[in-house]
Amino acid sequence: MGVRGEIDKSGWHLIKPSRKEAKYYQMNLSFMEMESLVDVEKAVFLCHPPSGTNAPTEPGKRNLKHSSIRLNNNSIVELCGEGANVIDKEGVDLGPPPSLETALSHVVHDLSMIRWIDLSFNWIRVFGDCFKCMPSLQVLNLQANRIGDLKQVKRLGELPKLKKLSLFGNPIEEKKHYRSYVITVCPLVGQLDFSVVTNQERDTAAGWAFTFRRKLNPEEKEEK
Repeated sequence: MGVRGEIDKSGWHLIKPSRKEAKYYQMNLSFMEMESLVDVEKAVFLCHPPSGTNAPTEPGKRNLKHSSIRLNNNSIVELCGEGANVIDKEGVDLGPPPSLETALSHVVHDLSMIRWIDLSFNWIRVFGDCFKCMPSLQVLNLQANRIGDLKQVKRLGELPKLKKLSLFGNPIEEKKHYRSYVITVCPLVGQLDFSVVTNQERDTAAGWAFTFRRKLNPEEKEEK
């Protein structure tokens, strides 16, 4: 855990919310040297200290009404609550790392109100369905992580309000047909990697999807 970052080098200004969305509270936990989401409560205590006469003096659960979360430029690896146990600096075993849903539910009043989240510049390899707890999510930045399995992106297509998605700087970006695949499985996304999805790209993706439809949907049997 570090101290609150003074300079934002994440490039988030390229994908920050509209003026209408900016009225919602923003939780900034960037540049906090977090290696695990187990540190979220400590980071919130440092970045958004409680106030008032009877305010707590130690990190703990909060009930903040934030709808924008910045977790960029840390060293977070695990979002799904799996993997090796977390060991603190004193050598104490803290158990398995919490999932993104669990960690944020300890500090945010209502996860269904989260509209955008920045997880860029971390060490994330797998995200699974960890964003399903955020049905209002409109902007998701996963830039510059270690995501290598393109099939994971299909889960993001289940988010009903996702409009802006950033995945560049991950190994999946080097995959053949990367952009066509993402446009196909996330049809509601209008901006991918800071670039507007054009009608021509959608037509190209539709043709690509028809050609590779059996690979996209292996569970469907070939029609006779």
